[in-house]
Amino acid sequence: MIRLIACDLDETLLNDEKNVSLKNYEAIKQFERQGGIFVPCTGRLYTGLKRTLTQLDAWQQAGHYVISTNGALISENTGKVLYSNGVDIEKAFALIAYGREHGIGMEVFTGSGVLYYENLDAKEERDLPLFIEGAKPLPQDYSFLKGQVIPKMLYERQDMAYLQSFAKQMPQALKEDLEISFSSDRYIELNKAGVHKGSGLAILAELLGVTMEETMAIGDNYNDVGMLKTAGFSVAVANAPADIQQLCDHVCIHTYQEDAVAEAIAYVLSNQI
Repeated sequence: MIRLIACDLDETLLNDEKNVSLKNYEAIKQFERQGGIFVPCTGRLYTGLKRTLTQLDAWQQAGHYVISTNGALISENTGKVLYSNGVDIEKAFALIAYGREHGIGMEVFTGSGVLYYENLDAKEERDLPLFIEGAKPLPQDYSFLKGQVIPKMLYERQDMAYLQSFAKQMPQALKEDLEISFSSDRYIELNKAGVHKGSGLAILAELLGVTMEETMAIGDNYNDVGMLKTAGFSVAVANAPADIQQLCDHVCIHTYQEDAVAEAIAYVLSNQI
């Protein structure tokens, strides 16, 4: 039986208004009443999830957890960080310098919960408060980051073809020791090698005494591949690309705008998976 569900947020659980629908909420509560643990598993920072966790009745609640920054941070919703594994700081500095050299948008995530940004597209900068409060422009001198955990960085451009070309042309030495993925049609996601949503799911499951056979992952995009491959049972929402769907044990007939998470939970509960 599934005891732990790891679920992506954007384009999976949340609708276009960045809300948890009533149907999804009710399905999650049913799963939790049966003893299940529902865990948001996201590329975002844990400090940027107040809106979503409040809608899930999980904000500042002990016994509720988040896997954030693609598995680099695991936290209890009291704010306690249980696990962190960041990009080497010299690598982070090299990525910042390379991003500046090529004029691409950047977001630098820190383990303390602050996000720094630079040169974002106008839409991304406008929408940033939907994802995290208190984001700050990255100072010209970023040496203050030394000593901090950098769980993740992003390169951003509202052009996926450009991003794929950009990633391909990055020097091999710069890409070494990095986990590189793409998401939301506008991000190159940069984590330490071996760090992804699947590694985060495995670590949290071990901490909670849950076997991998008792885990389920729900996702839609390429930064979800790690958890979809790692979980005991994997589900893609209908808006996932075809190659993501092919990786999964089950594909929803509904999209994230149509309560796909509720459909996925109903499926495993009714089939006693």
